[in-house]
Amino acid sequence: MPNTPTPLDRFRGCLLAGATGDALGAPVEFMCRTEILHRFGAAGITTFAPGYDYPGAITDDTQMTLFTAEGLLAAWLGEGDVAVATARSYLSWLRTQHEWPYEPLLA
Repeated sequence: MPNTPTPLDRFRGCLLAGATGDALGAPVEFMCRTEILHRFGAAGITTFAPGYDYPGAITDDTQMTLFTAEGLLAAWLGEGDVAVATARSYLSWLRTQHEWPYEPLLA
């Protein structure tokens, strides 16, 4: 009998695939094609290269994906509506960046 992935398996797979692609592309995120080919050769980037201090580093794109998922999960668990729960998660992300707004944004 084939092993059918559950929705949770699929969700985890999406998060993992997104983070992997982000980590692979992080070192070339703001390069044009010419710069990529000059640095990595005709094949382009084919392995995890140093980006943001070490190979395999994710960017804020993956961070925001994970914090969005956290907010959606919190809303699903009844911790507020989707907009409020997600906004709270984004504020948690902001804290991890050592930034914080001067005035309270959410009561």
